[in-house]
Amino acid sequence: MDKYRLVEEKFIGAQGFIDDVKDTGDVKPRSVEAQCVVRITQQAKPRSCITTAMNILASGNKHVELKAMGKAINKAVTIAEILKRKMPLHQITALSSCEIVNVYEPLEEGLDAV
Repeated sequence: MDKYRLVEEKFIGAQGFIDDVKDTGDVKPRSVEAQCVVRITQQAKPRSCITTAMNILASGNKHVELKAMGKAINKAVTIAEILKRKMPLHQITALSSCEIVNVYEPLEEGLDAV
């Protein structure tokens, strides 16, 4: 992919899952509710995610969203269960999926757009 550059990235069917970028590429301003989100990655340590979520709840917010993708979903479920045991919480589970479409433009002549 050295002969191509990324031109466009679209999130199809995101339904609020990826809330930072719309299909048009415009960046939304971060709202107060966006600060109540803990994004969990595969490399993240569960203890730091739990601490972040508990700090969000301790600061006066009434809800915390745990967001994860791919292999990190198992970790998100584990963190949610630990948070429910530590604090009296009510769990609302919502799963969604989206398709990410990348459009690449060739840097050299004679190549097709991918």
